[in-house]
Amino acid sequence: MEIIAIMGSPRRGGNCEVLLDEFLRERGKIQEVKTLIPAQMDIGFCRGCRSCESTGHCVLSDDMQGAADLLMGCKGVILSAPVFFYGFPASMKAFIDRMQFLWSRKYFLKKQFEEKKGFLLSVGATRGKRLFEGVKLTTRYFFDSFGCEYSGDAFFRGFDRKGEIAQCGECLQEVRIKATDFFTSIIKLRGAAGERSENT
Repeated sequence: MEIIAIMGSPRRGGNCEVLLDEFLRERGKIQEVKTLIPAQMDIGFCRGCRSCESTGHCVLSDDMQGAADLLMGCKGVILSAPVFFYGFPASMKAFIDRMQFLWSRKYFLKKQFEEKKGFLLSVGATRGKRLFEGVKLTTRYFFDSFGCEYSGDAFFRGFDRKGEIAQCGECLQEVRIKATDFFTSIIKLRGAAGERSENT
């Protein structure tokens, strides 16, 4: 799968879904897209048992194994999520916490991951100056756990009612511009990977 889109909001048809749909419309010739919705997945909480530090695998058996395989094999990840109490919603945070076994593969077991790029879309109801600091920092470490470069973001304050951001033309235009740049970088990354495989 070339692109993984993560809809991190528990609310369907809301502002995060509007932004994600708008972003994906700019993907051009990139057809392989898989959407993950943590709120609709079977995801247990990380137990902090640290077994993955020696095995590279999680002791829990649920939807995270398949999700991790998709993230490891993709070229790009787009995460769209709202701000809840200056962080991610519980289902999205549980998803991120469970990436510990990939983090362990990278940093304890020294596994090499293929290059990939990630983008963050986020919406918050308030207009606080530091509203997005928490989700931005968490996303950087989330992406890092599976070898994904944090390569861009778009943040929107003051939107709370369901889907109201669809009426903000400036917001959607910003998303389209940044999406075009992101997908251009994915196409370049795909080309570079192809050249490497031909030379090996």
